[in-house]
Amino acid sequence: NIGEVIAVFVAMLLWHKTPLLSMQLLWINLVTDSLPAIALGMEPVEKDIMNHPPKPKSEGIFAHGLGVRVVLQGAMFAVLTLVAFYLGWTRNGILEEGETMAFMVLALCQIVQAYNMRSDHSLFKIGPFKNKTLNLAALASTALTAFVLFTPGVRDAFQLALLPWDLYLIGVGLIFVPFVVMEISKAIGLIKPHAHKTK
Repeated sequence: NIGEVIAVFVAMLLWHKTPLLSMQLLWINLVTDSLPAIALGMEPVEKDIMNHPPKPKSEGIFAHGLGVRVVLQGAMFAVLTLVAFYLGWTRNGILEEGETMAFMVLALCQIVQAYNMRSDHSLFKIGPFKNKTLNLAALASTALTAFVLFTPGVRDAFQLALLPWDLYLIGVGLIFVPFVVMEISKAIGLIKPHAHKTK
């Protein structure tokens, strides 16, 4: 949601255009946000859970730098959305193509981010596809988003456009940027699992 707010705000400041219409934002929040978020609640308990120290009663929701991470990751989504919007819009000077790129990238980035948020450990360590409920939610969200992007009547209702094929490829590249960034952050220690008890 922070990514959506920043993207719309910055685009209005820079270009006096919005990269996402209200109907498109509603779809993202209802479909590509909700289904994976519910599925994350089905994530199996990590094997080292009993090595984590108990949380103090006074500990807030955004402890251990979580608040900063939320803001930074939201900013990352905003940047990706703005890049997608600009590339799509300036390619042929058609605003709907920019909005389509922004919609596609932000919607599908949410699904990738759901996998990133499974654990503070690398996905390669915990097994990227072990949460079967999340896999089904991701497939459903992706299929529904593709339905909106490629079905003529539905696409028109969302005020989206059919893009040149190379823009779809660029969009796919942008969609996987959060995965790369998060894996690097975990590998170099910017994101760490909670400290273990000393024995």
